[in-house]
This record gives sequence, C-alpha cells and structure tokens, in this order.
Amino acid sequence: MSQGYRQGYQQHGEAQEPLVWERVTWRQGDGRYLFEVEEGGLHGKLSSPHGTSLTLPMVAWEGLLDALIGARKARARIPARSGARWYDGEAGELAATFKAGRTVAQLARAHNRSEFAIEAQLDRLGLWYRVARRAIVPGQERSASQRPLEGAEPGPDSAPIPFATEQD
Repeated sequence: MSQGYRQGYQQHGEAQEPLVWERVTWRQGDGRYLFEVEEGGLHGKLSSPHGTSLTLPMVAWEGLLDALIGARKARARIPARSGARWYDGEAGELAATFKAGRTVAQLARAHNRSEFAIEAQLDRLGLWYRVARRAIVPGQERSASQRPLEGAEPGPDSAPIPFATEQD
C-alpha cells in the first residue's frame, strides 16, 4: 500500500487528512510534462519537455481543469457523425437494420448519430412517422395529413395560405 493511499484512508475514528499533490509528472508522446505546486500553494507551474513553462495562480489552474472536464462531457454527448451527410449506402443499411428489428436508440449508436437524426432519415425513407414517433406499419396507408407533400416546393409565384378571420 502506498503512503499516499494510507494518508487518505480513515481508520477507526481518525480524522481524514486530504491527499495533497505537490508534484505530478506524466508522459505525452515522447516528452515528459511536470506540474508543481509552488511554495505556499498559491501558484502552480506547468513545465513542458520543450523547455517552456507556465506559472499561474492555483485558482486559474482549477478553472482550466473544470473547463476541460466540461468540454469533454459535452463532447461525449454529441455523436461523432452529428450533422454529417448520409452517404449513399448508409441509408440502405439503416433501412435494412430497422426492418430487421433494431430500435432507434440502437441505430443511433451504430451510426454515431442522434436519435432525432435516425428518426428524420427513417421518415425520409417512409419507415417512420416523426409526429407520433412510431414506425410505419407496412401496408398501412398514411392519412393525407401524415403523407409528405410530393414536389410541393414553394415557388416565387405561390401565394401564402390565408388564415381564417376572427369573427366577433
């Protein structure tokens, strides 16, 4: 058991002392980095293998670490292919696996996309009804309000749909 571990371990009512790091080293690539807390604990110094160093107040280092942790958590929530175009074979693969019984969540993980993106693509393929968030049963006809409009792109001469006027 290391000395540092025993210091932080509480035995039979003893007061627990915090584990204090004064010096941390790590390797990144072929270089060795060093972080040292300077005398008094108010400043920390990061030294790189290239001979450069940066000294900042410990409050600043803590803020930087908190920001890095937050960025990593945010990045972990966003799928890798979020916002990317669907390549040619991907839509066919999606349709085949969906028809084979895979769920939207499973497909989202497999394609590195959000569940919303999977639902949108399945809707474009005619396999998903996004409003009700359910699969379209083969052979079951969509109602007129559920069917996508075919070739109905608004042109420059198309008139807006008038709203009903309120009557007193």
